[in-house]
Amino acid sequence: MLSWSGNEQGIEIELTSVREATGGANVKFARELLDFATASTELDDSALFSAREALVKTAGVGLTIDAAAVIANFEMMTRLADSTGARMPEEVVVQRLGVATAMGVDQATSRR
Repeated sequence: MLSWSGNEQGIEIELTSVREATGGANVKFARELLDFATASTELDDSALFSAREALVKTAGVGLTIDAAAVIANFEMMTRLADSTGARMPEEVVVQRLGVATAMGVDQATSRR
C-alpha cells in the first residue's frame, strides 16, 4: 500500500529506508510512524502510549487517527483471512518475498 500511495503522489518510496525510518524514505514523520506501528503490535501499553503521544506531537491528531485506522484495518484483514483458512498461493508468496525482506517483515515472529 505504501508503494502504491507513493506512486499516486509522485513520491518514490525506498522500502529499506522506510524500515529504517531514515530521511531518504520521503515519508514525513517516518520514525514516529514506524514507532507507533511497531508499538501497536506489541503487548506494552506504555510503549504504545509513548509512541502515540510522539506521533500526535509531531504529526497531529488527524494523522495519528489515520495511522491507527490503517493499523486496525490490517489487523482486521489478517484475522479475517486466518479465520477463513485463506492462504496465499505459493507464486504470490515468492513474488512478495523481496518486499517482505526489504521491509524486515520476513524477520517478524507471529504471536500465534
